Amino acid sequence: MTYSLLEKFFRESAPQYIQLSSQQPSQIFHTLKTIEITSDTVILLNGDVWRYANVEHGIFNHNALQGKTVILQTLGYTNTKHNELHYHISYPYFYFSLVKNIDTPPLDDNLKYGFSCLNNNTSIDRFILGHNLYTNNLLDDMIFSQNLANSVYSLTRIEKDLNILNLPNFYEYKKLLPISYDEDTTNHDKIAKEHNNVDHPAFNDAYCNIAVETECEEYPYSRNVNLPIVTEKSYKPFRARQIPLLVSAQGHYAYLKDLGFEMMEDFLPNGYDDMPFLKKVDAVVSTVAKGKEYAKDFYFNHLPEIQHNHELVNSTKVEELVLKRIHTLLTP
Repeated sequence: MTYSLLEKFFRESAPQYIQLSSQQPSQIFHTLKTIEITSDTVILLNGDVWRYANVEHGIFNHNALQGKTVILQTLGYTNTKHNELHYHISYPYFYFSLVKNIDTPPLDDNLKYGFSCLNNNTSIDRFILGHNLYTNNLLDDMIFSQNLANSVYSLTRIEKDLNILNLPNFYEYKKLLPISYDEDTTNHDKIAKEHNNVDHPAFNDAYCNIAVETECEEYPYSRNVNLPIVTEKSYKPFRARQIPLLVSAQGHYAYLKDLGFEMMEDFLPNGYDDMPFLKKVDAVVSTVAKGKEYAKDFYFNHLPEIQHNHELVNSTKVEELVLKRIHTLLTP
C-alpha cells in the first residue's frame, strides 16, 4: 500500500502507524491491547471499507490511546474532528499512486459498444448487477465480464437467500459464469483490475464505463447500511475519457464532485446518487437498455466535461486538495 505521502505529511509529529485493515472490532481492540504505543500521535491505517462507525468512540478512547492524538484513516468520504485529540480523515491512497497519462487519445465516433463493465471478484452486488443485465438481454450488446474470484461465499449466500431476492434466473445465469469479454483477452480482466491499467477494450471501445466499487451497501440490503469507499475503479472512466457510471455507496457522486470532477448525472435517472443499492441496479439496467446510440450521443454532447475530468485526473489538483483538507482539519 502507498502511504508514503501520508508519512511525509505527518513526519514532524513522528506518529506511530498501526495497520487495522480487515480487522473486526474484537481484533482491533486486541491489537490496541497488545501493541506497545511509543508515540504521542497514533495513526490507525485502514485499507478496506470502514464498517465500524458504531465503535469509533471505543477505539479512540481505548486505554492504550489515553492522552494520545489519534487519527483514523479510511477510504471514505469525510474528514471529521471529534475533539482536540480524535480525528477521522479520508485519505484515498489509491489516488496517490495513479499514473498520469495526459496523452490518452480521445474516443472515436465509431466505437463498437456503448457500455462496458469488468468484474473480477464475484461479490453479491456484482452478481446481482450481472444477473439483472442478463435477464434484460443486455450482455450481448456491451463489454462485460464476471469471473469467479472469491465467489464461494457470495454464491452460497445468494442461493440461501433466493426467497428474499428477486433473481428469477439465478441458476441459469450462474451456469454462464465465468463470463469473459473475449477468449483472447481473458487475462486482461485481471490486468485491467490493476489500478494503473486502462489498456483494455472496456476502456477504449465503449463510451461509458460501469465501475462497481469494492463495496456499496452492507448485505442484507434491507438494512440500508452504507459502505463508503473510493478506490481506483472510480477514477478509471476519467483516465480513459469515458462517461462514468459508478455503482457505489450513497454520496459517492457528491464526494467526487466535491473533488472537482464532472459526474454528468443527467445521464442517469434523477436522484441516482442517493439511491440504495438495489434501486441503483435498476437505474443502471434502464440506462444500459437505452442502447449504444444514447451513450454515444450523450458522450459527444459532453466532450467539455469528459476533457475536464481527463485533465483533472492527470493533474495534481486532487492530491493537493485532499492534503489541504487534512491539514485544515488538524491545524488549530
